[in-house]
Amino acid sequence: MGTGASAGIAAAVASAKDDELKAAFSQMSKEDRDKVVAALGQVSGGTAAAPPASVFGFVSGLPDCCASNPESYKVVAEIPNARLVEMKMAAGVEDTKHEHPAHSMYFVTSAKLSITDYPDGKTPGEPHTVEIPAGAAPIFPAGAHQVKNVGDSEAVVVFVEALPACKPCGDVSPFVTPFTCSPDCYKIHAQDDDWITGEMNLEPGAADALHQHKDHLIYVLAGEEITIYPGGDMEKGNVVPIKPFAGVPAPMSAGPIFANHIVKNSGTVPVKMLFFEMKK
Repeated sequence: MGTGASAGIAAAVASAKDDELKAAFSQMSKEDRDKVVAALGQVSGGTAAAPPASVFGFVSGLPDCCASNPESYKVVAEIPNARLVEMKMAAGVEDTKHEHPAHSMYFVTSAKLSITDYPDGKTPGEPHTVEIPAGAAPIFPAGAHQVKNVGDSEAVVVFVEALPACKPCGDVSPFVTPFTCSPDCYKIHAQDDDWITGEMNLEPGAADALHQHKDHLIYVLAGEEITIYPGGDMEKGNVVPIKPFAGVPAPMSAGPIFANHIVKNSGTVPVKMLFFEMKK
C-alpha cells in the first residue's frame, strides 16, 4: 500500500467518530476483524495486542466469551468468587464460538438471537432462534455456543459466572434476606442451588429493613444516589452515587457495608438495581 493510500485511511479514521468506528468494526466478521488488528499492528511498527486469556481453562480448549469477543462482552464487576459480564451486541452481529460455565442471566433489553450449540465443543448443532423479553432471567447450563443478534436493535444482557476458584461463603448468623424482611421492594427473578437473581426497587426517600447478604454482584438499572447504613446504624450513613448500567462488586469481605445493612434511596429518582447473590 502506498503512502497516498495510507494517508487516505488515516484521514478517514481521524474524521470518524468513535461510535462510527465501533459500529463498523462490530459489523465485520471475526476473520476480517483479526486482519484489521494485525494490519494496524504492522502499520504502527508494533505487535497487535493479543486477546485476554481465558480464566476458565475449559476442557474443550475454547475461550470464554470475554476472551473471544471483547467487542461484545466485558466484565463490569468482579469479586474473588465470580464475575459480572455485560453483553452488548448490535443488530446483525455474530460472535465467535466460545464456552461458558453455568450462568444466571438478566435481559436488560429484549433480544432476538440465533444460537448454535456445540455439544462436544467442536461440532455445531442446528441453529435455533429465541426471542426473549426484557426483564427475563433465564439460567443457562454450562456449554459452548455461538450467538448472532438477528433482531433489529442492540441486545443488552448481563450474567454472572462463578470463577474456577469459587468457594462457599459459609453460614451467616443471623441471616435475614431482604426478600423476607422487605418484600415490598425486593423480588426474586430466578434461582438455582447456587445463585439468586434478585431485584431491588426503592422510591425516593424509601428505605428497606436491616438485612444480610452473602457475596453478590450488582448491576444498576436506574437511580442516582443511595445511602448505606452498615449494621443498621442510622447515624452513620455512607452516601454512594450510582450510575445506570454500572456494575458493583459487593463481597462479604468488605464488611457490613455490603453484608449487613439498611439501604435508603437518598436521590430524587427511583432506584432499580439487579443483583446476583450466592446461596452457599
